[in-house]
Amino acid sequence: MTVGGGMTQDWDEARLALGRVAVQMEANPEISLDAIRQVENYELIPEPVRDALEGLDPDQRRLVTRVFTTLAENHFYLENGHGGLEFY
Repeated sequence: MTVGGGMTQDWDEARLALGRVAVQMEANPEISLDAIRQVENYELIPEPVRDALEGLDPDQRRLVTRVFTTLAENHFYLENGHGGLEFY
């Protein structure tokens, strides 16, 4: 990743886009895939993440939204896959 923009800027924009998706999903659990795909900079979200999002049915979207909303409300965030914990 570069410091002066480029991939770092794209990564930041992808994270913001994912946040916009989360807001849309929370506001409307029945949101269509077409509406999700219309979120600003959605295409910058890594493909495996987009595939996972697009593979969720409305009930699964509600569950994912509930889990991440609860984590955020408690200032608890996952980083590097396992919250920075190493499993042996």
